[in-house]
Amino acid sequence: MVSNKRRWLYHPLFRFLQHLVFWVLSFVVFVQLFKTGVRAERIDYIYAALFHATIVPAVYVNLGWLLPRFANYRYWWLYVPAVAGLIVLFSWLNYSFFQDWSKYVLPNYFFISYFTVWEVGLFFVVYLVVTSLLKLSRSWFVVNDLQRQLLQMETEKVQIELKALKAQVNPHFFFNTLNGIYSMTLDKDERLPQTILQLSHLMRYFLYESGEDLVPLEKEWQILEDYIALQRIRSNEQLQLVKSVEGEFQDQRIAPLLLITFLENAFKHGAKGNTGPVNIHLLLQVLPRLLRFRVQNTRGEVDEVVFSNYKGVGLENVRRRLELLYPGKHSLSIVETADDFIVTLELQL
Repeated sequence: MVSNKRRWLYHPLFRFLQHLVFWVLSFVVFVQLFKTGVRAERIDYIYAALFHATIVPAVYVNLGWLLPRFANYRYWWLYVPAVAGLIVLFSWLNYSFFQDWSKYVLPNYFFISYFTVWEVGLFFVVYLVVTSLLKLSRSWFVVNDLQRQLLQMETEKVQIELKALKAQVNPHFFFNTLNGIYSMTLDKDERLPQTILQLSHLMRYFLYESGEDLVPLEKEWQILEDYIALQRIRSNEQLQLVKSVEGEFQDQRIAPLLLITFLENAFKHGAKGNTGPVNIHLLLQVLPRLLRFRVQNTRGEVDEVVFSNYKGVGLENVRRRLELLYPGKHSLSIVETADDFIVTLELQL
């Protein structure tokens, strides 16, 4: 596919005009080269035209047949002797025509070859080299244009996929939180204003601020804090959550909505379906050019059904985003023990 803005450059008519201009210029140069007086005479124009009558077919045999079929790294050993044979053949035809055959074809004119057969061969070498380079350079521009368009299309595809992945953040959380807020209003819970404020922070972040390619790490951590506060509304008193932060947040940036998926899974597979003590441990380490995020949570009864649930849509979502955003610059491990799930994410900053 060629860019619409430059499609006319590759139109057959434009290509024909390019070739026509090249040969007209070549003809004019030859007329000036072969003229015997101050001004070009009729015989000079005829001589230049006849000289081109052997050059033109040689050029197009090379461009149209030899170059496309043999001029690559696998068949160069065939291309070189084929071009050499082409040059020898048409050099001989050119020289023989002016030396011997012209008196029979054009008896009213007297022609001789101005050059030896080796000098005529040099003309053919120059023309075949120049026209081959012009064709190859044009092909290079076409390929370069196609590569640029493919890269642009791939970039657009990645951006669309990233937006779709961001949009897959679990909507059930918001509905459940709103139900919790509704219950708080009925009970006239004093935590209601703060809860609504935290929910508004989350919604604003999901809807607007997460549109950026990178966000401050401090902001991403604050979103986790708000998420935890809202989840506590629905959790029983047996939930024990420990947070540890090591390192400096300043000037560190991260792709948005990467960490919250792991925290969401910790609540889903730890707090839910568990009648005993529930522990969630969060560790965020900011090292020189490395971020390590670790979540360890108690296995809930729901996890006894099938462990593969822990590797559901949410984690597949974040895996794909990591592949797109941090190719070769991340590691993600999920470890299952008898009592816990341990997720560790490392990113090169």
